[in-house]
Amino acid sequence: MFNEKAQVALPFILIVSGVIVEIVIASSFVAYFLSNSGLGARLQTQAQVAADAGIWDALSRISGNKDFTTSQTVYGLASGSGSATVTVTRTTVNTNGTYVYTVQSLGTAGTREKYVVATAVVDQVTGQMQVQSINEQAVQ
Repeated sequence: MFNEKAQVALPFILIVSGVIVEIVIASSFVAYFLSNSGLGARLQTQAQVAADAGIWDALSRISGNKDFTTSQTVYGLASGSGSATVTVTRTTVNTNGTYVYTVQSLGTAGTREKYVVATAVVDQVTGQMQVQSINEQAVQ
């Protein structure tokens, strides 16, 4: 009589413990994916902030010195939790006496990247700067 109860109890315990283990594993996956989705959004924002900081830093340098670069300058910039690689390229338009600056900023935070490009026109004589555009583009 004790033998039959033991034979029924073992499969019951195995089934119940298996269900509990499955619930724990499923809960772990749900918690992992929920935490990663928030982290991804935060990294995306940090990358955007770093890219924007790179653009504004380069435009600030250009406004302070109309001859900031003669052809192309690349430099790095740390911003909060992200960083940016900034490329400044200058072309000269002799017909109207202006420099056309193209600023490219690749902001990175963790595994996320944002790419922002700005164009500014600077008068060679007066140094007056006009920002033509600032656009986010696809990372290449």
